[in-house]
This record gives sequence, structure tokens and C-alpha cells, in this order.
Amino acid sequence: MLFGLFGCESKNNTGINKDHGTEGSVGSNITWDYDKSKKTLTISGTGQMDSAEKYMWSDYKIDKLVISEGITSIAPNAFYSNHNLKGELVLPESLEEICDFAFYGCDGLTGELKIPDGVTKVSDYAFTRCTGFSDISLSKNLKEIGVEAFEEMSGVTGSLVFTEGLETIGRCAFNRCENLTGDLIIPDSVTSIGDYAFAQCGFDGNLKLSKGLTEIQMATFSSCENLKGDLVIPEGVKSIGMQAFVRDGFDGTLTLPEGLEYIGVYAFSCHGFTGDLVIPDSVTMIENSAFQSCEGFTSLKLPEGIKYICENAFMYCKGMTGELHLPSSVVVIGNDAFASTGFTGELVLPKGLESIGSGSFGNCSGITSIKSFPESLKHIKRWAFGGCSSLKGDLVFPDSLTYIGEDAFRRCPGLTGVTFGKDTCSIGEGAFADCTALTSVTFTGDIPDYYGADEKDPSFPEGCTLNIPSSAVKLADVWTKEVTGSSATTTDDSGDEAMRDEPYYWTQAITGFDYVGSGAYADVVLLLDDSLVHVSINGREIQTVPYTADKNAYGEDEQVVITEETFCRNGWFKDLKYDRGFDNDDRLHATVVKDDGTTEEVIFHTGSEECLYLTD
Repeated sequence: MLFGLFGCESKNNTGINKDHGTEGSVGSNITWDYDKSKKTLTISGTGQMDSAEKYMWSDYKIDKLVISEGITSIAPNAFYSNHNLKGELVLPESLEEICDFAFYGCDGLTGELKIPDGVTKVSDYAFTRCTGFSDISLSKNLKEIGVEAFEEMSGVTGSLVFTEGLETIGRCAFNRCENLTGDLIIPDSVTSIGDYAFAQCGFDGNLKLSKGLTEIQMATFSSCENLKGDLVIPEGVKSIGMQAFVRDGFDGTLTLPEGLEYIGVYAFSCHGFTGDLVIPDSVTMIENSAFQSCEGFTSLKLPEGIKYICENAFMYCKGMTGELHLPSSVVVIGNDAFASTGFTGELVLPKGLESIGSGSFGNCSGITSIKSFPESLKHIKRWAFGGCSSLKGDLVFPDSLTYIGEDAFRRCPGLTGVTFGKDTCSIGEGAFADCTALTSVTFTGDIPDYYGADEKDPSFPEGCTLNIPSSAVKLADVWTKEVTGSSATTTDDSGDEAMRDEPYYWTQAITGFDYVGSGAYADVVLLLDDSLVHVSINGREIQTVPYTADKNAYGEDEQVVITEETFCRNGWFKDLKYDRGFDNDDRLHATVVKDDGTTEEVIFHTGSEECLYLTD
């Protein structure tokens, strides 16, 4: 019986399923008849077709299907995955609805698929993978196109015409119809287009979007590599989803409406756009890589009020030139946010800026000077200004800045002087390497940890003089003394072997990754292995501490890593509370107790710094 369910029951030599015979009914007023000599299936009657048995006609060799006038619907699964159904499909003018999976996978159907004008709904998966059709003509009264209704109809060529009155286009409705051509015009009556609805389609003309849209969902028009011309986002759109237009072929301008609020990950990552990129002031969120590799834009206007420039947001926008104007509201510039862009002239940093992420302005060879670093700035991470070969003059860092990461200003040969603030703690490997004009630097407080001339990759160029106050002490010596004098374990003593061998469940997900300190603690990194927390400051391991955790813990309040006293530069912590933040940023929360008894909350995390400020 199980084989019969899938149309694999034994057959007679005519190829007809013995159980079904050559005639029957699929509705109170609908009958069917199979002519084996002509290989013709005829469905006659009036009204709605009842649900047909799945694979009901799968074993019938059908060269011609006749659906008589009077029938108003094609039942769900009626011809589901029927590879024996061949020839042209002629649907009756009386038809009103084509139900779920009606012709799913009928790859032997050929010619033009003409949806009669009486049809108002083509349901989910109705013609998915019907690869043999060569053309498609849609009903003039169509209101709803279901999920994957025409997905992977790879044989369909020519243009696709929608008429006014259409309201909904479902997820993946025309996904991977790669041979469609011409313009894609979405009528203004359309209020919803699902994810991937037109992804990987072959349209080679212009795209006109409906004025009725309020959002553009994930990957709706992604990888439409042949689209041309300008792209105008309608006035009512407030949100543009992840990868909405990624890898599209537009070669004109992009117009974004006032009222737009959100631009998703890789939303416009495509090479061909030209002209000015003006992001309206209503936008409050520009996600990771939103405009990455948009090489044709020539200038950038950022929204006033934006606080966070996310990771890779404008990376490789090489055509953007002139001075970069950062709004005064910006607090965090994420990793590689403006890497390898073409901006020139002086860079003015916002007064409230706290974080400059890894590679933020890396290889921006047109930047010639930095006006000043704001008093709010806490760290400058790895390669932040590395490769800024035109950067010249002196740099004066504020007292608030605690960390300059490895390679942060490497290959900036025009720098002539650097002054560090009194609270600078760490200067990373190669931070000012290949800065050939830099002959001296000045410390105004204690001596931060840096990599000396006798180490593999010194922080400063060869021959650079260090000007140090006579009363200054080496912070690295202070840290070493603190750790050496503590009661915490500082070496791996093999521990509980049974504990090592037993899976930690959720803790396995947080082992083997660098957890970087937030804010002023960006030079402190935790690395967890199967039973130990390794603590590094400025790339040097300073302490190793055993930890335990309840492997069966569930929920943010219960998932806690318990350590002995663990050093964190300005104090100590014992417990690390785990959770996951914005953009899957894994986080360990610590309460650091300082020598004076005060406490400070520090988050160690795996993502870009802006993830600490944002919520999903």
C-alpha cells in the first residue's frame, strides 16, 4: 500500500494504474475520463474540483489534457510532480483559482502558459519547476500570487506583465526565472512582495516599484544582474531588507525617500550605481555591508542623527571622493566601515565618537589629515588608519584613549609626531610601523605597553625616540606584579581530566574565539578552551585561569562561566555571564572590581563594537 501512495503500484501494459481505471470523479459535478489510445485526459463538469489524490494521474501517459469550460478551480495536488503530463496546457476561461501544488513539477508541459482572466489567485507552488513552458501570460484580474507559484520556470522567456489590481506577490514567486527579459513594472496596487520574489531573474530593462509598498523584503530583487537604469525607491517605503538588491546590474542613480528608516545587510551591494548617494535624515539604521562595493557612487551624504556606522557599510566604495562629513551624532564607526574608499582631504571626527573599529579607514589613501581626536574616544582598533599613505602631520591623542591597536597607523609615511594621552595603556604590534617620517613620540602619563625594537614587530619605526616623563612607570610591570601576587591559578595544571573530556554543551559554542573587551578595555582579550580562560592584554597572555560551568544551563540568567579571580587590567572579576547580542554577537558580561572597591561593567564580545549598542 505504501508504494501505491507514490504512484508505484503495478501497472498493466498500457501504463494505466489498475486501481484508478480510466474514469472517475473529482467533485460532485466533475468527472474525468482517460482515453488510452489517444493518451488524453478529459476533465468535465462545473464548479470546483475536489482535492485529488496526490499522484492520482502520475502513471498515466498524458499527451493532451482537456479541462472543460465550467470548471472553476484546479484542486490542490491535482497534477503534483506528474512527469508524464506533456504538451500544451489550455485552461478554461471559467477558471477562478489554481490551488496549491496544482501543477507542481510538471516539467513536460510546453508552450505558452496563459492564465485566464477569470483567475484571481494562483496559489502556493502552483507551477513551481514547470521548466518546459516558453511564455507566460497572467490574468488581468489577478489579485494574489502565492509562495513559489512560478519558481524555477527556467524555460519562460520574454517579458512579464502585471496589471493594476494585483495586490500580493508571495515569497519566491518568480525566483530563478532567469530567462525573463524586458522591464519589470510592479503596479501601484501591489502592497506586498515576499522574500526572493524576483531573485535571480533575467530582466534586462528597468525596474519600477509600486507606490503601495511600505517595505522591500529580504533578497526580493537580488542577483538580477541585467537590470539597468535608475532605481527609485517609492515614498512610502520605510524598510529595505537584507540583500534586497545585492548584485543587481543598475547603472544609473539611486533615489532613497524621506521617511525611509532602515537599510539592511548588503541591501545595495552592487557595482553599477552612479552619482551622489544621499541617505535621508529619517534613516536611523544602516546595517553591515549595506553599500559595500558600490564603486560607482561619487559622493556620500549621511543622515543627521545616525549614531552607528556598521561594519563594512561603505567598504570598497572607491568612487566616493571629496571630504567625508560624519554627522556629530556618530558614536561608533564599525570595523572596515569606510575601508578602501576614495575620500580625500581632512577627516573631521565627531565630538562624541567613542570607537574607531578595525580597518575603519584602512587604505583610504586620499585622507591627508585628521583634525583632532575627540575627548570621548576610547580606542582605535587594528589597521584603523593603516595604509592611509597621504596622512601627514602630528597626531595628538586624548586622555580618554586607552588603546591603539596593532597596525593602526602602519604605512602612514607622512606622520611626523605622536603625543599620547595620560591614560593610554596599550600600543599594539606594528601600530606605527613604516611611518618613516616619525622620529619621536611623547608619553604624557605612565608608560603604556608597547612592542620594543627588540621584538618581532615593533610598535614604532626604527630609530624613533620615546619621550617619557621621569616619574612614569611601566604599566606592563604593574600588571605582571598584580597577577603574580594573586591567589588565582596562572598556569595550566592539567585540571580535572574527566571535566575536560566531558562536553560542555552550550560552552562549546564559546570556546576557541577571541572575546574582546568593550570600550576602554579593547586591549583585553579572553580566550576560552575546554577548561581554561586565557587572558591577554595587548596581544600578550598574562594569566590562565580554570573555569567551570553548568553544561545543562539554559537561558541568559543561567549560562554563567565561573572562574577564580581573573585579571582585567584595572581590577578583577570572577563570573562571566553569557548571552548573544545584535547580529549574533556572542557576549560575556563581567563585573570588574577595582582596587578602590568601585565596580565597572565590562562586556567581552566577538563582534564589531556597534553590536553592543544595538538590539535585533
